[in-house]
Amino acid sequence: MPDVYFNKNPKRSSGQRKEPPREYEDIYSDSRGRVSYDDYDDYSQYDDYDERRWKKAHRQTKKQARKQQKADRPRRKRGCGCGSGLTSLLLVLVILYLAVSTVFLARMDYEPGQHRGNQYVSSLSLKKSPFVTNILLLGVDNRAGEKNIQRADTMMLISIDRLSRKVKFTSFLRDSYVEIPGHGMNKLNAASALGGIQLTIDTIEYNYKININKYMEVDFTAFTGIIDALGGIEVPVTAREAAYLNSTWYKWSLTGNRIYFESGDAVHMDGEHALMFSRIRKLDSDVQRTRRQRLVVNAIKEKATKGSPMELAKMAWNILPYLRTDIGGMKTTNLAIGTLLFYRHFDILQTTAPRGDTWTDRSIPSVGSVVYFDINENANILKDYIYRDEYNENYVSTGL
Repeated sequence: MPDVYFNKNPKRSSGQRKEPPREYEDIYSDSRGRVSYDDYDDYSQYDDYDERRWKKAHRQTKKQARKQQKADRPRRKRGCGCGSGLTSLLLVLVILYLAVSTVFLARMDYEPGQHRGNQYVSSLSLKKSPFVTNILLLGVDNRAGEKNIQRADTMMLISIDRLSRKVKFTSFLRDSYVEIPGHGMNKLNAASALGGIQLTIDTIEYNYKININKYMEVDFTAFTGIIDALGGIEVPVTAREAAYLNSTWYKWSLTGNRIYFESGDAVHMDGEHALMFSRIRKLDSDVQRTRRQRLVVNAIKEKATKGSPMELAKMAWNILPYLRTDIGGMKTTNLAIGTLLFYRHFDILQTTAPRGDTWTDRSIPSVGSVVYFDINENANILKDYIYRDEYNENYVSTGL
């Protein structure tokens, strides 16, 4: 029986009768189960050769070969249908994701118009990175009877560095002597009273030459409400801090009720206790005050990340009405999901700006006691810390 071949037809001149193929590649069945073409080994049919019929037969044979090859493949065992189940689960999660984003946005005091581009410095001169998100946390002292006055009691930058897998906290000293664009030299916290959120962000960007992506702002009522919504927090309190607060409670209490503090490694605090603890300054220094504020923020983080998904959703539902922010909708949910899944496993660093060894106390006429420092030196220090992960370990601590 002669071998059968395909694929190479000899050229023929115009009007010449079609001839059967002569030289072809062997396509007989092999060890992988390909089907042979024995049905076409009779060359007598080529006496009246019809090329169209031959091509049709060739296509049919190839089709049969593919079917046979598919039939010879080992079948996978049936399982639990995880493929389709996973697809359905992902679809449900996407729907929930969109629903939660929309609902949570409605619960927040969303203020996109409060943060605009900095009119005092070119965006090209601000250090930025696609791997770093800078969120400015502002604690504002709004007092009864005062309108349109906002003292920035706390200014803390939270830098999420996805490249080095770290969350970096920077507490800005409120008495830092800086240039407030359009208003001259003054204390940093005066920017909030002079121009609110926008001028505070502009001032930090103008002096430190870093890009601030978003902000979150809370006032005294919001601060206590957040702590209470979490069911309280545990914070270390020294005997000296407890004694000071117990002797000066009437200066701090929002309700007028006597407040008592204990000392210890994990003292339980409700919102009013935590607010009083965060505001202490005359006991020691503004540096120690920022340390206490970071202890409170860390306690909030620890309490929030230990809850179950349902508990966290309930906490978020109770907390969000207290926040004023320009982080809207999807970005809020991205931040929350990122914190729960990724960021909470990042290392935590904290420092102050300006750095502890670069400033001195000075008294400035009409301004008062200020933190006096070289702004260019500290701008470079802060950029290295946030964007290059380079810093002096003597002035950067792990944890909060």
